[in-house]
Amino acid sequence: MLNKSSLNQIAPLVLAMTLGIASGTQALATKMTTPPLPSEREEKDFSSGRVLLPASGSKFPRRLDYRDEEKLQKAKDAEALKKAEQDKLDAIAASKRNSQLQVENVQKYAQMAIDANNNAVVFGKQGRWIEAINAHEKACEYDPRNKQFVINLSAARTAYGQQRFAAGDFASAAVQFRKALAIASDNSVAAKKLGESLSKQGIDPGNSDQRIEVGDKLLAGNDLQGAAIEYGAATQIEPSARTYQKMGDLYLRYNQMAQAMNYYRQAIVKDADYGPAHRQLGFLHMTRGDFTSAAASLRKAVICDSKDSAAGQALVELWRKQVATNPLLAENHLGLAGAMQLTGDFNGAETEYRKLEALDPKNPSLESGRASLGRAYQHAKAEKHKMAADTLFNQGLRKEALGEINQAVMLEPRNAKYNYLMGECLEGIGDYANAYKSYLTCVLLDPENQKEAAARIKDMQKGMAATGANVSQMPNQIANQLTGHMNPGGQPQQQIQQPQFQPQQQQQQ
Repeated sequence: MLNKSSLNQIAPLVLAMTLGIASGTQALATKMTTPPLPSEREEKDFSSGRVLLPASGSKFPRRLDYRDEEKLQKAKDAEALKKAEQDKLDAIAASKRNSQLQVENVQKYAQMAIDANNNAVVFGKQGRWIEAINAHEKACEYDPRNKQFVINLSAARTAYGQQRFAAGDFASAAVQFRKALAIASDNSVAAKKLGESLSKQGIDPGNSDQRIEVGDKLLAGNDLQGAAIEYGAATQIEPSARTYQKMGDLYLRYNQMAQAMNYYRQAIVKDADYGPAHRQLGFLHMTRGDFTSAAASLRKAVICDSKDSAAGQALVELWRKQVATNPLLAENHLGLAGAMQLTGDFNGAETEYRKLEALDPKNPSLESGRASLGRAYQHAKAEKHKMAADTLFNQGLRKEALGEINQAVMLEPRNAKYNYLMGECLEGIGDYANAYKSYLTCVLLDPENQKEAAARIKDMQKGMAATGANVSQMPNQIANQLTGHMNPGGQPQQQIQQPQFQPQQQQQQ
């Protein structure tokens, strides 16, 4: 057993060993891998408004709660309201400044207009009409609402026109009178002097067709005001379909589509068969994208005038686009076939009818369409013979003309125009009896439009009565012949040929 003295001896040794072990243990300790605690500077984010250090001084941030959001929003709203109020005040102030400037400008330009007008009057008294007109125009420009300035300008142009008229320059005088009327349409002196100027140029001021021709020339020269005066005068002289159509063309040049369309419709009211108005109306419908109405108007235009190539081409192109858009729709091929038929492209029309048959063999319009195509083809052949007959007749070749017109009459025996030309040819070779029959046929077929044929009948009746020919039974015979060619429904039978009249030797008179 250790006593106290022994313990005292070994205590230093134990202490030394303990210290040695402790120091060795510290030398062999491993590094810490966990991140250090954040410092106060790292925790502050001065670029973000979303993180705040609590008032308690805690190092841990917190996000804005609803109270902070409401506070910030109220501050923004207050700032926006303040800015809006300031903008409103600025706008009011600017408006007042602008109003004041406008008042000052009105007063300024009003005085400038008065000065210009006074200068123009001085120039006019001196006979310096060009300078007077320029000054009057400035007065109207400065104060366009002053009616007196407008009247003064119109009067100055009238006076200048009279000066040119007195100098024998009637064309220049007419220009000034038109400009005077364009400024003031109630200027009766200018209207009267314009008529006199036209008369001096060999133009009848009371002839609507001649006024339209003058308007056409002015329109071609881009003188829209002058064209408007001439077209307006033509309309007052004779409010016909043509004059309304011309007014429509004028408004179209001004890009006033609604007014142009109104005039075209008035032209159609005047004459439902006036092709140019239908054509122009069709073009307007196309610009508005109304292709259904456009097709109807263009079709009517071609029917009224088969030589209207512009309307025919537009109609065909319209239906081509419809077919390209929907080639499987049978109605599109039917429409294109009809357009081609109207424009004389019979082969193209037949092609479209075949396509229609392939798509819809039971289409109710297929049979009637092809029948119409057949009649159109037959009419085209008749027209060729008629045109040839016209040419030969005008060349004095009556017998040759008779052969051609006879072919046309066989194709269309109920065509009054063909029968009239046949009567002329027969009369030309001296076959008066058959000529009489042809003229009478014209009157029976179209009594309203065959006045010339009726006049020829009267003249021939006198001549035939003088020679003792029996003409009393001819009207009944020809009427029976015509009614015998009618079906029960009142339509002519197909393929019934008019009897060919054999030329006779010229009778002695």
